[in-house]
Amino acid sequence: MPLDDAIQSVGEAFTSLFNWLRTNKEEQSETQIIKDKKRLKDATNVAEEIFVITDKYKDFFMAEDKEKYDKLRKKFNRKD
Repeated sequence: MPLDDAIQSVGEAFTSLFNWLRTNKEEQSETQIIKDKKRLKDATNVAEEIFVITDKYKDFFMAEDKEKYDKLRKKFNRKD
C-alpha cells in the first residue's frame, strides 16, 4: 500500500498547489482593483480641482466652447 499512499500524497500536493495558485491570483486581482480605484479617485480629485479653476474663467470662453464646457461639467457632476 505504500504506492497508494504515495499517489494520494502527490494528489494532495497538486490540490494544495492549485488552491494556492487560485488564492494567489484572486489576491492579485483584488490588489489591482484597489490600486485602480485609488488611481481613479486621485484622477477625479484632480479633475475637480481643474473644474474649480476653469469655472472662474468660463465666462471668457467663446460661445461654442462655453456650451461644450457646460455640458461636460454637467456630465461630470452626474458621475459623482
